[in-house]
Amino acid sequence: GGVAVCRRSAGVRRAVVRAVAAPAGVEETGEKETTEFRVFVKGADGGRISPWNDVPLYANEEKTLVNFVNEIPRGTTAKMEIATDEEKNPIKQDIKKGALRHYKYGPSLINYGALPQTWEDPKDVNADTKCGGDNDPVDLLDFGTETKPMGAIYAVKPFGILALLDEGETDWKVLAINAADPKADLINSVADANVHFPGAVDEAREWFRNYKTAEGKGVNEYAFDGEAKDTGYTMGIIAETHEAWKKLISGERSLD
Repeated sequence: GGVAVCRRSAGVRRAVVRAVAAPAGVEETGEKETTEFRVFVKGADGGRISPWNDVPLYANEEKTLVNFVNEIPRGTTAKMEIATDEEKNPIKQDIKKGALRHYKYGPSLINYGALPQTWEDPKDVNADTKCGGDNDPVDLLDFGTETKPMGAIYAVKPFGILALLDEGETDWKVLAINAADPKADLINSVADANVHFPGAVDEAREWFRNYKTAEGKGVNEYAFDGEAKDTGYTMGIIAETHEAWKKLISGERSLD
């Protein structure tokens, strides 16, 4: 598609991880596999905090690392997500037509979740995808080797981004690796990821393209013919959605 307008140079200095100011564990309420089940994130003082609004987006001063909220651990099927419309934004299981949602296509290949302090504004039509946002925090796929628990919040290093087009909305999928992963320093691009985790990015791309077929729906489409954009483009999208979140918090915009 058109010329990318949101490029920023990717930082190349070795990043120093800044400790996340907030999380100190999780608190589960309700029974798992029920509509009442919630996972709350707790702050250092033991009180509940919002994983969406109270956790800083950037994990280092260079802004090469971001904090990540793990919603769906690798190998699980429950479709968990931050409840953007509930107090303190706990993680809950998505409901479709009154039923708890599970991936029917198969378990998640990666740790999957969201970036705090980001929002994909439906009225913000991206110049490249020609679609507005999906009204949620930005999704992220952690390709690191360690399976992390639901509600875990940790620093990750983005190296690319896919633009899934879901029913006329842009649904960005940031590709990243746990900053503590032994291979994190080696991965600065999708090409690097293809060397050190052969086939993993392609497998994830096809998984998200096809997973709704198990629910009787068609395949998902991608902008850029499914190509993952580079780190500079990725960090530009993250910065844009951070600005959109600021407008949401200030009251300039509201959740659709």
